[in-house]
Amino acid sequence: RKLIAAMELHTFSSLNKNFLKEYDGAMATADEALVYFNHHTIEHKKLEPITEEQVKEAFNSDNIQVFTDSKKLETYLLSQNWKNSNLLLMSSGNFDGIDFKELAEKVLN
Repeated sequence: RKLIAAMELHTFSSLNKNFLKEYDGAMATADEALVYFNHHTIEHKKLEPITEEQVKEAFNSDNIQVFTDSKKLETYLLSQNWKNSNLLLMSSGNFDGIDFKELAEKVLN
């Protein structure tokens, strides 16, 4: 079985450059680890900008892919072979509007 884990950094703390180090190794056991954040959310919350590279370095795993465009993340998820695979989505947000029911229906068909 393959586990694809996707996490959205959405809260004030998770988008804080100084907090990112807390994610060290957090997704290391996933076969594929996807981390999503939106630059607009950071601006809206008046936080200091973070980069894709900072996020990747903070998670400190070879399996990390960082996305900042929810459509690209959704396209990536839909391009996967889901036979014998599991998807774990973790967020306090909604990955900027990804319709999870629609995503599941597309994956299952």
